[in-house]
Amino acid sequence: MESSLMDQAERISVVQAIFGCDTAEAEALNASLRFTTAEPSRTIALQGDESRDCQFVIAGSVGLRALGSEGQYTQVATVEPGEIFGSFPDAGTHSVEAVAQEAVEMLVIGTAQLRELARSHAAIASGLAALYAGQLANVLGRLAARVTLSAKGRVYSELRDLADGDGRIAPVPVVSALAVQAQTSRETASRAISQLERRGVIERAASHWQVTSLRMLEELAF
Repeated sequence: MESSLMDQAERISVVQAIFGCDTAEAEALNASLRFTTAEPSRTIALQGDESRDCQFVIAGSVGLRALGSEGQYTQVATVEPGEIFGSFPDAGTHSVEAVAQEAVEMLVIGTAQLRELARSHAAIASGLAALYAGQLANVLGRLAARVTLSAKGRVYSELRDLADGDGRIAPVPVVSALAVQAQTSRETASRAISQLERRGVIERAASHWQVTSLRMLEELAF
């Protein structure tokens, strides 16, 4: 779904923030970008589909999940604001399914266009390298957590990631989606959340959840 909610000045500022480039280079990149949105739970790309674009997430988050041989989805990664998914430096095939976990805003560019811009603008190439390096570090951290944490610990870790600095989690997470992210069953995720509530670590309201002690939640996760 296309939209014009962002004006040109705002888009250029966002591009500069993502790439760390100057105004002229941001304008060159912005000329090839299109703004698009996705509603919560919308499938943005199907596993196995052709991939000829790169998507920069500027609001919301996108879950990347793979369909296994037994028909179950496994959450591979979560793409947060300021991060990228899609094919680069060449067009290819989506190895995972991309689903909007909440309302998402993205800037999209063709893979070939981005490759040519990176070749002709050093700052854009440098920004892309830093972007991919940062995402790799995040993915490796999440993979390490999957290996070392228990199922409940993974649920607690996901909740900690969702909470802001004041411990507020909004919008209220969908338990089944949280379970997919934590790579566990919905029942396990539900029990883990109930245990937190009984211990007073989390308080649930209709509009949001409140973590009363972020430190305790972190300690339970690990």
